[in-house]
Amino acid sequence: MDLPVRARRQPTSIRRLLDNCLDQAAGQPGAGALWRVWDGAVGAQIARRAQPVRLRDRTLVVAVTSAPWMQELHMLKRTLVDAVNECLPTPLIDDLYLVLTEDRADPRPVPPRPPPTCAPPPGDDALRDLPPALRESFTSVLTAWKRRAQRG
Repeated sequence: MDLPVRARRQPTSIRRLLDNCLDQAAGQPGAGALWRVWDGAVGAQIARRAQPVRLRDRTLVVAVTSAPWMQELHMLKRTLVDAVNECLPTPLIDDLYLVLTEDRADPRPVPPRPPPTCAPPPGDDALRDLPPALRESFTSVLTAWKRRAQRG
């Protein structure tokens, strides 16, 4: 008994598969393109601080890294909506809903933490008046402190 042979299909690109998945998740055809065009439509400076999260009806939810940027983007909403829609085959968004997230993309470098400042170790005569158990404990802490200071 011969089994019927299926016609082979052309391979599907990963980009097309991801776009289809995003379209289905968003519930709108073409919604996957939003994520692809976002950086170019809004510019690198805004894209570092704001990224689309989801499309809800015709409102794009955008995660913003700081309150000052959220305020700035709120004033630029109409401009951003127009810029993104211009980059899409068909306009998909009417509004932006901005949400504040953790500061995950702040371009400012984090200043290095200053090294801890330690008081110089007391002289041996300061340990003389301590009880023996406390003197041993304090001596071991001082020894460890000296080794750490020598390492750098």
